[in-house]
Amino acid sequence: MSKHKKSGTEVRLIKGRYYLYEISSVWDPEKGRARKITGKFLGRITESGMIKPKHERVRESMKNVTVKEFGATAFLLESCKDIMDALKLEYPHEWKSIFAFAAFRLMHNSPIKNLASHYIASYLSESMGEIRISPKAIGPMLRDLGKERDRTKRFLSRFVKGTKFAVIDTTHVFSLSEGIITAVTGHNSEGECLPQTRLMLIHSLDRRMPAYFRMLQGDVTDVSAVSLTVSEAGIRKAVLIGDKAFYSKSNVEKLEKSGIKYVLPLNRNSSLADYGPFMSGDRTRLDGHFFFENRVVWHSARSRWGKRIITHLDPKLRAEEERDMLLRLDGKRNLKKKFGEKQRMLGTITVITDIRGSAQEVFGLLKCRIEIETVFDAFKNTINADRTYMRDDYQLEGWMLVNFVSLMMYYRLYGLLRGCGLLSKYSPKDALMHLSRVFMLRMGEEWTLSEVPKKPRVILEKIGMSDILRKNGRVKV
Repeated sequence: MSKHKKSGTEVRLIKGRYYLYEISSVWDPEKGRARKITGKFLGRITESGMIKPKHERVRESMKNVTVKEFGATAFLLESCKDIMDALKLEYPHEWKSIFAFAAFRLMHNSPIKNLASHYIASYLSESMGEIRISPKAIGPMLRDLGKERDRTKRFLSRFVKGTKFAVIDTTHVFSLSEGIITAVTGHNSEGECLPQTRLMLIHSLDRRMPAYFRMLQGDVTDVSAVSLTVSEAGIRKAVLIGDKAFYSKSNVEKLEKSGIKYVLPLNRNSSLADYGPFMSGDRTRLDGHFFFENRVVWHSARSRWGKRIITHLDPKLRAEEERDMLLRLDGKRNLKKKFGEKQRMLGTITVITDIRGSAQEVFGLLKCRIEIETVFDAFKNTINADRTYMRDDYQLEGWMLVNFVSLMMYYRLYGLLRGCGLLSKYSPKDALMHLSRVFMLRMGEEWTLSEVPKKPRVILEKIGMSDILRKNGRVKV
């Protein structure tokens, strides 16, 4: 006890325990002597040492508290194990950097310069440990990834195996770097003239996820590029669901020669379209009907040049288009004539196809084009990957691999939200934002899970992944 007793302190025995207090003295003129004043409590003395007061212990522990984002990154680690395992196999030295980069592209649209900051602030840094994610390390890594397309193909091939049908489409990727040789000047949606390359994407219809990508030169839109991409991916059953601009007789011949199935919508003024059966209003003249999203769709098929041509009539679409046209023509001359010229085409969708399934199956495939358009929307507006400042084509290829992994993560969450009926309430970006509000706290040497707010708890319970919180941060990689 004597070692704890210093000048200005006093040890007191209270109920068999020893306590240390600050003391001082002042002169008391009434008593004519010094009077002792007891100061603050310094702690309890034990055989193992002195225990400081509780409020001081708490204050000291708060100085060493570390707070790290946990919920969102723990979810990605748990839900994307197959993606992580495929990265481990093909990129044994780089997989952690690729996974972390892709996660932060999805969560924060993070540029390369901010990756290290996001990594330090995330519990991912505790799960993965030290990785090379600084700007000086990431640039060369992307270039090395881009140089080894064979590794990229092997990685991607794991996600196209067993695919029943794949939808193929392309979009532009703008680059402001002079080192991108494949970039060709073109116009974006805002009319700006910028150098651009093209991204060809293959989307799995049965898995409902992006499955494969290939970078093309900016001015390449030929069917041969589709054929080469399908061949490179090793897909046996692929279908090209194009837009109206894609159809031409030569394109159809090339697709048939390459063995790629197609569903190509035609312009309404195409000579191949036959609106005769729809003109009389007598539905018995049509080939039949089916139900799509609880509404009736009528159809009529014909053969021209040995090709199958199907015209679908969607009454709901017809009513909407009729209303829009009348609003535009209201008050104009020759309204009846102009309306009459277009009326027979309203609500119709005509396609040329070599799919031998029913008209309903063909219509379903055509509507699947919406899925790949949604993929491109996520690619451009959620991940913001359609503009790049990579220095050369190799870096661009590596950059696109990381963003494609990010897109796969996005669709993994998209599928889970859709499966449990939460997609109408939360977009994948919304869900990640709420999940990121779950933190891990370190006080001293121990990590503790923070309180879990209601929304992230509900999301995890609905998608059946509340167990990642019970693991208390012990997420294995």
